[in-house]
Formats: sequence, structure tokens, C-alpha cells
Amino acid sequence: MSVDAGAQEIVIDEDVDNELHSGSEEESSEVDNGGWVDSSGEEESEGEESSEGEEAEPQEIVIDEDVDEQIRSGALRNRLQDRALGKGNITLNIRDPNITIIGDMNIGWDGREGAPLYRCKSLLRVDLKGCTKLTQLGNRAFEGCSSLTSVSLPDGLTQLGWYVFSGCSSLTNVALPDGVTKLGNYVFFGCDSLTSVALPDGVTKLGYGVFSCCSSLTSVALPDGLTQLGNDVFMDCPSLTSVSLPDGVTQLGDHVFMECSSLTSVSLPDGLTQLGEQTFMECSSLTSVSLPDGLTLLGDDVFNGCSSLTSVSLPDGLTQMGGGVFTDCSSLTSVSLPDGLTQMGHYVFYDCSSLRSVALPDRLTQMGDRVFWGCSSLTSAANSAGFNDVAPYLRDRYKCITLRKLFLRLLGKYNQAVNEANGTEAEKNAIALANFPTDNSSTLDVGLFLQTMNASGGDGVKGLVGYILKFV
Repeated sequence: MSVDAGAQEIVIDEDVDNELHSGSEEESSEVDNGGWVDSSGEEESEGEESSEGEEAEPQEIVIDEDVDEQIRSGALRNRLQDRALGKGNITLNIRDPNITIIGDMNIGWDGREGAPLYRCKSLLRVDLKGCTKLTQLGNRAFEGCSSLTSVSLPDGLTQLGWYVFSGCSSLTNVALPDGVTKLGNYVFFGCDSLTSVALPDGVTKLGYGVFSCCSSLTSVALPDGLTQLGNDVFMDCPSLTSVSLPDGVTQLGDHVFMECSSLTSVSLPDGLTQLGEQTFMECSSLTSVSLPDGLTLLGDDVFNGCSSLTSVSLPDGLTQMGGGVFTDCSSLTSVSLPDGLTQMGHYVFYDCSSLRSVALPDRLTQMGDRVFWGCSSLTSAANSAGFNDVAPYLRDRYKCITLRKLFLRLLGKYNQAVNEANGTEAEKNAIALANFPTDNSSTLDVGLFLQTMNASGGDGVKGLVGYILKFV
């Protein structure tokens, strides 16, 4: 057994299994099963801590003999919860080469007090490097260890259960071994001092709330093999400024970046087809988002409250927009809606007071209530154009813009055909007109084009250009 110089030695070398697993039921959690702070308020006040704890000396606890691989008792936890030890005075060093799991992967809310080191606020550092066969840390293993600053994990570790470091508000650094492939839900929930984390390449999915409420987190290095982010992964990380999602990510859960108030930019992968509900809600510093071409659905309130967002270009494949997608985006001035959009939920642009430019496509057949309620700039523009309502004004704008684009495109094709034809100018124009099939004349736009060109004798300069200029 080795002990730090000058440290008081606490030796545990007999009946280690009982030391690690027996325990009282006096404690209760700071975090409930959904990951939120428990309103019962069992955190002790400063006045409740004993004077012995305030004067406690730093100590090291070294375990280097048989630690049973299935830990069942909590006597060690009881010892570490002794207030006489103070807060952040204990270094725990476990060097058992046989242990494979610390804790239990099945512990839930009701059994949280049985987790091996639950709410051991005396812990400052933990070193598990000597546990060479350790592969798993069970649910809630270090939950509520609010003075814990660092943990050294062994290379063989592959899995961390739910809430393992939840509520470890002083934790500043965790180096995850390369072999880790699974992170349970809310693993780092409420780790307020954690500033950055590099995830191993073997991690392909992030469960619910993995980094939720990590108030100091500024950056996360995500592995290339990541394909899925669950709900709430980065919710309420107010220091996070940017995130680059790997190309392989195809699914984003709900609320993934909700209330990341410092987030200014996000790079979304091409394979992403849907954005869940409230993905970027209340990201008040977000100024721009590049949406992938394959995106077909925007969930409810995706950009709700993104008060710095000025413009958004939606991909051509988008067909559905949920309710409140751009609600309270007070700086939003323009949105380009795709031609294939068919459905728009309630309150999509509610209170977008700066919005001036939107064109509603013809295929949009379902619109929810109060889509443009509170869009004062649009209402003023519609009234000036002689419309009593925003929606018909925007549909009229769409037709004008669409017609302008069509005529410009057709004119380009016509001029190209003229240049490629042989003969006199009249013969060239006749050949060019023949390239536009008359059986499409039933289509209003093509019919107008043919009618205008024929009336002008094929002279695009005198005829069609003047007509086009009405829409420019």
C-alpha cells in the first residue's frame, strides 16, 4: 500500500466488499430521474457542516487488495460521507487488478442511495488506473460528488452508465479512454466546471442529456463515427459557441441545442433529414444556419427565440414545417421558402417583427393559425400594396417572383437557340421559336412566353424584355 507523503492514511484491506457496498438510507438525491434538481432541497447549508470538517486534513484512501467485482455494500461511501472529512479533502486510489465493474448498471432512481460513491462530497480526486480489468462504471457511481475535480480512468473501460458524474459540479477534466463505446443518459449532467471533452472514436450514439446543463462547456470534439444525438444532449450549455457535427450524423433528437445562448454557428451534415422539436430554441446568439439539402422536416419551435437570426434559406426538399418554427425571431428579415413546401404549422413566424420578405409557394395548401401574427413589417408592406391580409400578399409576390424567374430562364434558352441557328435573323428567330413545343402552351407561363414572342415577331428585345421588366 502506498500513501502520499504527509497524508493521513486510511487503510481498507479486509472485508472490502462490505466497505464498498453497505450503507444507510439517509441520503437523497440532488437530481431526479428526469435529470432535474430535486425540489426537496437536501443539500446541507454551510452552517450545517461541522467544524471538524472545516479543519480536516487532506487524506488518501488506497485500496490495493481484493475488491469484489460485484460491489454490494456501501461502508466506504458512509466513511466518505462523514462531515468530519470536510469537502474536497480525499484522494481515492483503487488498484485492484481483478475488479471489472464499479456499481450496478441497473440502479434506478429508487436505488440511487446504494450507488458506491453517491454524494461523497469529501472526494477531491479519484484514480482508477490500477483497475486494469475494469470495463464498466455503473449508474450514478459518482453522482453528487460536488467537490470532485478529476478522475483517472483505466484503458480497458468501455461503458459508463446513467448519471455517472451527474452533479459533479467541480469536475474540470475527464479523459475518456479510447475503448469507451457507450455513454449512458445524463452522464455529465450538471458538471458546471467542465470546459471541454474529447469523445473516443468508438462512440456512435449519444444518449439523452449527456452534457445537459454543463454551464462552462465551450467545446466538444465529436468522433467521426457518431450517427445519432439523443434528446437534450447539449441543452442549457450557455458557454458553448460552436459545434461541428460529423458527416455521419443522421438523427438529432429534440432540444439538442436548446438554450445554448452563446452558440453562434452550427455545421449540419448532409445526411440529416429531420430537425426535432426545439432543436435550437432560445439560441439567442445564433446568426446563421446552413441547412442540408436532404432536410424534409422542421419540427415544432426549431428556431423559436433565436433573436439574432437574420436570414434562412430552406432546402428545396423541405415539405413540412412544424408550429412556431421561427416564433420570436425578432431580427429575421427574409426567408426563402422552397417550391415543394406543402404544410406549415401554427405560429410559424409569430412576432417576427423585422420580417419583410417571404414568398408563399403555390403548393402550400395547409397553413396553421396566426402564421404571420405580429409581423409588423410584413403587415405594413401588405397594406401598402392594397392587401388586407399578409397571406394573399405573399402569394401574389410568389407568383410574380416565379414568373420573373421563368421568363428569364426561357429568354436565356431562346437567345441561345437564336445564336446556334443558321440563316437570316428572321430565320434564326423562327428556328428558335420552333424549339419551344406548342403542346405546352396550355401551361400559363409557357403560353404567355409563346404569345409574347409571337406578337413581337420573335424580337425578344422589343417584346419579352419589356414584359419581364414589369417583374424585376
